[in-house]
Amino acid sequence: MVPPLPPLHGDLMLDVFTHRALTGGVINDHTPHGNSDRLAQLGKSVLNTIVTYILFAERPMLSGKELQTKQEQTLSDEAMVAWLTAYDTDLKKRVRVGGARGILNDPEEARFLFNSYVGAVCVQDGLQATTDWVSKLVKPEGQPPGLVDDSRDRPLSTVPPGSPTSASVSAPPQAGTSQAAPPPYYPTPPQATTIPSGVPQGALALFNQTCHQRGFSVEWVASSNGPQHDPRWEVKCKGKTT
Repeated sequence: MVPPLPPLHGDLMLDVFTHRALTGGVINDHTPHGNSDRLAQLGKSVLNTIVTYILFAERPMLSGKELQTKQEQTLSDEAMVAWLTAYDTDLKKRVRVGGARGILNDPEEARFLFNSYVGAVCVQDGLQATTDWVSKLVKPEGQPPGLVDDSRDRPLSTVPPGSPTSASVSAPPQAGTSQAAPPPYYPTPPQATTIPSGVPQGALALFNQTCHQRGFSVEWVASSNGPQHDPRWEVKCKGKTT
């Protein structure tokens, strides 16, 4: 028993249900997908990704070699033909093939048609909807994995990495509560009067006095790098005439 075939609409439906031999591979720039050849390439990649991720999540874990073998078995020519046969009325018999009767019995043609349909579902309904459908084909008893990254719903910092304001301290969330954005942490920059080791006492004071006498304005600019728990500070001296 296969899950219901996701319905297609508009130009996507027309292109998928028209055999590529009748379209000549012409790309229609007025559609978001172009033609069935492009849909098949997209569908192939999407199908491989979904099946690989389903097998990747299996427990006990599969080895890399086992994962590859199982993926090839899941997406074999026999599997493609079997899926098309199961969708005989909804998919296979609706394709216009001109005079080439029985062409969809060829494993290569069956794979192209199924990949095109997967690509069309992905373009029309999105990756997660495609995952929900394909996962029920591969593992009818399992739960569809969540492939869509929800990071777009999380607040992102606009502070460039390495700046003093980009460091933060994260407090562990309490049980039963969601983790709120941590308050910003601003490490205290070294003061301009701090004298590095090896510099004679009074050297910076003399430097500041000389700059003041000669009409120079001195600005000390501090920046940090290195790990958050052990930042290393670099102070640059910028001067200009006043």
